[in-house]
Amino acid sequence: MKTMKTMKTMKTMKTIRLLLLSLIIIISGCSKDNPEPIITGNYENGYFITNEGAFIGGVGSISFVDENGIVENDVFLRNNSFSLGNIVQSMNIINDKVYIVENGSGSIKIASKDSIIFITSIDVASPRYIEKVSESKAYLTDWETNAIHVINTESDEVIKTIPVGSDPEKIAVVNGKAYICNRGHSQSGPIDNTISVIDVNTDQIITTISVNDKPNSIVIDENSNIWVLCAGTVDWSNWPTVSTLTPGSLTMISGVNNTVEKSFNIESSLMPTDLVVNSSRNTLYYATSDGVNAIDIYSTELPQNTIIAKDFYALDYNNGYIYGTDAVDYAQQGWSYRYTTSGSVVDSVQVGVIPGGYCFH
Repeated sequence: MKTMKTMKTMKTMKTIRLLLLSLIIIISGCSKDNPEPIITGNYENGYFITNEGAFIGGVGSISFVDENGIVENDVFLRNNSFSLGNIVQSMNIINDKVYIVENGSGSIKIASKDSIIFITSIDVASPRYIEKVSESKAYLTDWETNAIHVINTESDEVIKTIPVGSDPEKIAVVNGKAYICNRGHSQSGPIDNTISVIDVNTDQIITTISVNDKPNSIVIDENSNIWVLCAGTVDWSNWPTVSTLTPGSLTMISGVNNTVEKSFNIESSLMPTDLVVNSSRNTLYYATSDGVNAIDIYSTELPQNTIIAKDFYALDYNNGYIYGTDAVDYAQQGWSYRYTTSGSVVDSVQVGVIPGGYCFH
């Protein structure tokens, strides 16, 4: 015969089991409100694409393409149940974290590298690109303040700000020096034509190098020389006819003495952008409105023909392949294409709205 104490204990246990079951049902029901991750915890064997999102009122997103070519869109939303902000400009992997730069929202969202779980954020005015400059430090370009924000990547805080030129853009780092493209606005404010050189140990500007108008991208070659692509300036008043005001250029700067060693002019009406370099760092690729051009770093003249006759919104290179995005009509989902270095298309995936950049491991 069960004692009263035993019966009360059994009743209590039954109640606890019922409460636990109810809690599980509630949790299961709530989880349906959030999109379920497809590749959670395994974002290492593949690459990311940043999607800016609609310019006004839209939110950006991240797409992930795995090693088998399977795409997962809205990676950040799927793993955090809240969206990124407006105009996801760029993304970079630094140590064991990813830094997602939201230009329109004035924020950098920081997440774990393998699972894209949100960690913290940094608020600045108008961020563009972030680059690692040492084991515990990164530089972030900011258009509105015309400055470089120095970020401690351990505490994820801005520890210093370095004034540079107008509208600083992309960054390249070599031999303890950071080279910053100062682009300048095309429609308002001053047009810039300089590269700021910063000692990454002291965070002090060493020198400023003059190039052609509106330098927009920068890479380092196998000889530690610095290559800069400049857009030049154009007259848009007779659109769709675009005419050159000042030429663009592809310019090489010596990594030893920071002087311009050679420069090739490019018609600015071709809107040159997105200079990238291959894995061996001896071949450069850049995009124009006519398509993708390739040039050996030892060449004495620019190529006469494009290797890919397609106008890409963004261009990059990784592990033997050229990547380019098509923003379509800037309202619907865009596409990312992969090509061989000879210009043959390998595959394509549909991604988010206005795919504007790549982030490779």
